[in-house]
Amino acid sequence: MPMVFTNRFRGSMRIGAAVTTLLGVLGQGCLDRPVAAPDTRLQSGVNLAIQNNAVDSVDILFEIDNSNSMRDNQVNLARNFSVLIDQLVNPPTNAMGVPMYPPVKSLHVGVISQDLGTPGSTVPSCANSDVGDDGLLNPIRNGQAIRAHEPWTTAPAGVRPSRCMSDPNQYPSFLTFDAAATNPTEFRDDFVCNAFLSVGGCGLEQQLEAAYRALVIHNPRDQAGNSDPNAGFVRTNAVLAIVMVTDEEDGSTRDCRYAESGVACTDAISVFDSTSAAWSSTDLNLRFYMYTPGSAQDPTWSLDRYMDPAHPNRGFTSLKPNLPQNVICAGILGVPIQVPATASGGTDWDALLGHAADGSDGYVGMSNEGPISMRQRNMDPNCSTRTVPSCRREGSTYNPAMPACDSTSQYFAWPSRRIAEIAHRFSTTYNNGTVSSICRNDYSDALHEIVQRIQQRLSGRCLPRVLAQNHNPPCCDASNRPLGCTHGSLCGTANAIGVACTVKELLPSTINAADWCSSAHGRHRNGTEGGQAVCLVDQVAVQLGSAAPGDAHGFYYDTTVDPSNPSCTQRISFTTGDSVPTGATATIECVQTDNTSTRTDAGR
Repeated sequence: MPMVFTNRFRGSMRIGAAVTTLLGVLGQGCLDRPVAAPDTRLQSGVNLAIQNNAVDSVDILFEIDNSNSMRDNQVNLARNFSVLIDQLVNPPTNAMGVPMYPPVKSLHVGVISQDLGTPGSTVPSCANSDVGDDGLLNPIRNGQAIRAHEPWTTAPAGVRPSRCMSDPNQYPSFLTFDAAATNPTEFRDDFVCNAFLSVGGCGLEQQLEAAYRALVIHNPRDQAGNSDPNAGFVRTNAVLAIVMVTDEEDGSTRDCRYAESGVACTDAISVFDSTSAAWSSTDLNLRFYMYTPGSAQDPTWSLDRYMDPAHPNRGFTSLKPNLPQNVICAGILGVPIQVPATASGGTDWDALLGHAADGSDGYVGMSNEGPISMRQRNMDPNCSTRTVPSCRREGSTYNPAMPACDSTSQYFAWPSRRIAEIAHRFSTTYNNGTVSSICRNDYSDALHEIVQRIQQRLSGRCLPRVLAQNHNPPCCDASNRPLGCTHGSLCGTANAIGVACTVKELLPSTINAADWCSSAHGRHRNGTEGGQAVCLVDQVAVQLGSAAPGDAHGFYYDTTVDPSNPSCTQRISFTTGDSVPTGATATIECVQTDNTSTRTDAGR
């Protein structure tokens, strides 16, 4: 029997998989041909979470550590930020001159600090002990702690662009980039004005909790009536990327004022009290490195609070109901300059973080710049005030006879294990996590990695197997075209392909069916269903390895290489401007006789 691939997906990337009944018209017109003999390897009712390219908007939250060791790292980020904008807005093209993924049309870029204070205790550098900057977007404008060390009072001359004024209210809570109207150079400068927080912030960093405060405790959603200070930042139909830039471990401390409903909480804020004997060290900073995770001396929130693979409606992924894959987690962190890699080039998370729950078997090694480690509780034998660094500034010199213990003699970063573990969870679950070393002298590669994770959510997800192709597909009548037929300038030409797939859309009342179900969008009307207008989407003939020609409209079998996943060479894509509209529900169905071998399914 034939193989039936079925997937339901919604505009704005609201996906729900369901098995549907194959439409009877598949046997008509262009698809009126013999069905191949059954194969013993055939399956039926396979559900695919195929993602279209309806998303062309991205919301990026940068969490910037503004503790006293971070000035040069902020300069580095500012110098390289244009890489991210350029690649998102002007994607590279393939040999045919076709963009390798859809350009981003709209960006929201928000900045927060890591400073959440030291509740219950007064600690030097932590200017507002109760809430710090409270995860509020644009802390220069809205944070309470940063008022004590405003960037223009602590930034070296020439670092802040001339557009930056000494006015906390110069910019709104977040920046908006419109590809059609915004000047990229000015936007880069505006970002630096917002993101160069300089130094003076709390040295007991709570990076994960600051992002959680910004995105979960506060309400950043773009919804009517939302009066939260962070309101409007997170849009329903946008990819959300969380980027943490820090050179220390996450010290997100249990403060039961912010506990999840129904989750037990034991306050740990006495970890900020230097006189307390309940913790793993008398040194306040080392208390966040020398404990055994999960023990009584562990003051931090469970990592499940931030990313729970079994419960995507929790933590950061709760921002995208039914679409947790549209949340990306990236870090420019305290990890080795050469992050351990697998044979295929991906991050070797086990080598980096180890297998043991207590973190005792993480990475250790000798870098060009000196000894490094990602292990928990791994004190530096030469320096009584720190653990072995996770990395040292790229190209710096280490003298084992006179090891430097301060960051001014040789810059170093502490192991950012907890943040790396959250990125690991995103990577394993959704292929959406990445880490790079903050000790590098150039962050362009790190930002390129972030772009790759974003663009894979713009260009569609990889199909789990290769679809059988109909070569030289014939053109069909433009009216009442049977499902699965193709059109465009390549119809019937040599090397053109199509697949026996159909796309049917159910439109909401907010969309004018007469306008949308037209050849201008590669569609035609097909009656109503449950009171909703139905569109059938035309399939566009393409050449192997190429995107759809510029004169075509509809969906196509995309065999271009996915830059974020080179092994992926098959997915369903839509031509520019023709993705499933917001509020619509679409069903894609493929009739497939499996005569392929395991080798030809190599793109799984």
